[in-house]
Amino acid sequence: MNRIFLYIAIISFGFFLSKYKLIPLKLKNKTGILQSFSLFFLLGVMGYKIGSDDKIISEFPNLGFQALIIAIFSILGSILVTKFFFHNKNKGVEK
Repeated sequence: MNRIFLYIAIISFGFFLSKYKLIPLKLKNKTGILQSFSLFFLLGVMGYKIGSDDKIISEFPNLGFQALIIAIFSILGSILVTKFFFHNKNKGVEK
């Protein structure tokens, strides 16, 4: 529970830094690089954690199939929702 409060505090801190323009422009321009580095680091740590857990490795075929099904339905759902919203948005526009 304490971690959740820590996450909320860190996000709030970043929000207030941005809202009150307390981040120098030079640093603000480099936030994309920092985000990419952080994402790659997180993915590497997750890969290490998954690879070192024998229980996950033994269940990998089953988990892989479930992940494939979830991914397919997520993609199809995203496409359908996007088509629905853009189709309805374009109906109101006269050409």
